[in-house]
Amino acid sequence: MKNKISNTIDLIKSEMTNLSEEVFKNPELGFKEYETNNLICSILDKYKICYESDIAITGIKATVDSKKEGPHIGLLCELDSVPSTEHKYLGKNDNCAHSCGHYAQIGVMLGTFIALKESGVMGSLGGKISFVATPAEEYCDFDYRENLVKENKLSYISGKQEMIKLNTFNDIDLIISCHSMPPNDKYYTETNSSLNGFLGKKITFRGASAHAGLNPCDGINALNAANIALNAISYLRETFKEEDAIRVHYVISEGGASVNSVPDKVVIDMYIRAKTLDAIMAVDKKVNRALKGGALAIGAEVEITNTGGYLPLTQDDGLTNVIKDNMLKFMQTDKILSNCHSFASGDIGDLSYLLPTVQIGISGFVGRIHGNDFRTENEYLAYELPIKYFTETVIDLLKDNGKRTNEILSNYEQRLTFDQYIKLLNDTNKTQVYNWED
Repeated sequence: MKNKISNTIDLIKSEMTNLSEEVFKNPELGFKEYETNNLICSILDKYKICYESDIAITGIKATVDSKKEGPHIGLLCELDSVPSTEHKYLGKNDNCAHSCGHYAQIGVMLGTFIALKESGVMGSLGGKISFVATPAEEYCDFDYRENLVKENKLSYISGKQEMIKLNTFNDIDLIISCHSMPPNDKYYTETNSSLNGFLGKKITFRGASAHAGLNPCDGINALNAANIALNAISYLRETFKEEDAIRVHYVISEGGASVNSVPDKVVIDMYIRAKTLDAIMAVDKKVNRALKGGALAIGAEVEITNTGGYLPLTQDDGLTNVIKDNMLKFMQTDKILSNCHSFASGDIGDLSYLLPTVQIGISGFVGRIHGNDFRTENEYLAYELPIKYFTETVIDLLKDNGKRTNEILSNYEQRLTFDQYIKLLNDTNKTQVYNWED
């Protein structure tokens, strides 16, 4: 079995690398990944693999079934790029670049999937494997996505959230994914890292316009209300617990129509990030109090719209251990970075509340993540090596009637059912308006 897998990986590794690098050179923003979708589907067609396409607009799910009893393993990648302005390879239709590293996930997870299928080892195993390509992981391009919601083409503006709503993951037992780790000279891979979750907020202060030189006393300055609120949030920082890994960050996306007029409308886009859902919600209450305080002080109105961001990622220990066992077939322990926490966020966290989930960090890149110099440097570390240990992992999870998978499932504590998750999203997506006169 090992020789079959090894020989198959040798045959497909260049094809998977070339696919990923082609995606890298042709980035697309979320829910617009049409060319990326076509490239992947052409590979699936080549290997005569049945699949469902256009899930949540551009998502894909392909399944190989052993026709025997056993667990269902999901191999997950992300399709989209991130907004950018200066990368060597910018998108044809938007200023975007694959400086997030999602392009590499495609080659790794599709390569793992095809290697398992083409090697014929599934005939000796049980259960199923599915390759799942998800759109729109990056939380951006809001006007476009909000229009898709208004047109009833989407319910949510995150790819995984939409695919969860569409029951894409309901028949899968556990999820394996990967992501580029920060470039380094020491580690080949990263396991059991956690991510912050976040809540998205759009805040609109409304006042009254007046001539800024002639009669500012007749106006209500929405920008002043916003500044008071943001200063209050700064003073709240000393109340944030270090262990909660809290970040509150924002941009003023609209600050007034003219310097000659008292600003009557100011819009702020904000994230609240933290390590736990409880911490996010606690900070949200404090932030809302500060926002209302700014409006009260100036006599303005404030509209606060919350949008369900991403849940914190907690990786499954049992699944991590299986993958780590297989990593050690190809590297020494000191090449594996473990148990770090990142203040960044990803919608993979949402899946971790529903299913045993891992997102392994992979190396082989240079430049800054989300920077204009990000690219692949070492194709072996970025593609071939992870395909090797992921294929070995899936074999371990499916052999012996899925013994190791069943152990993982028996120890997993699901934090939300699929129905509870959708309710949480819907309850979070809400708008409240506060007027100082109320």
